Amino acid sequence: MTIRSIFFAAFAVSCFAVSICAQKTVPVKFTSVITNLGTGCKTLKGGDGQDDASVCKGPGGYQLRIYSSAMTTEIVAELKGKDFNFPIATVALDFNQSRSKVEWRLANGKPFAVIMRVPKYADKPNGEAGLGKKTGEEFAISGLYEYDAFTAEIDAKAKNAEVLARREADKIYSKKQ
Repeated sequence: MTIRSIFFAAFAVSCFAVSICAQKTVPVKFTSVITNLGTGCKTLKGGDGQDDASVCKGPGGYQLRIYSSAMTTEIVAELKGKDFNFPIATVALDFNQSRSKVEWRLANGKPFAVIMRVPKYADKPNGEAGLGKKTGEEFAISGLYEYDAFTAEIDAKAKNAEVLARREADKIYSKKQ
């Protein structure tokens, strides 16, 4: 065997070993980070007839924006510096954000979904605009960026509702992999 053939054999074996090692799947570590909407948010003053909005920091370059439309309050996640926003919830104008929090779900430290406890509303009769009467609460689950097509709700009265909401969020990450 020549030195050249030994070199190529060693090279081939090392490439094979690297490809086998690269194929090992590292288990995903799911964690959460909480943003409290009652503390640490900045108020953005509205001008020229516009209402104020709030912006709250989130992990991984995300932030939350809470603003009023004509008949509702909108809560969206935004990726800072990008023109992307991800709707989380539409709630009544009297929604008390100071008592609310958003749970960011992370996979290996990277945000992929949010979970938020929000009011549930009845439909208004005859196609009227706006939200109906509050009928309860639910956990709204929304995917972020590459997972933004996903949304789900878990009734807050369900046994272990918070755990179920996390499992539902984690499923979207696992399905996309």
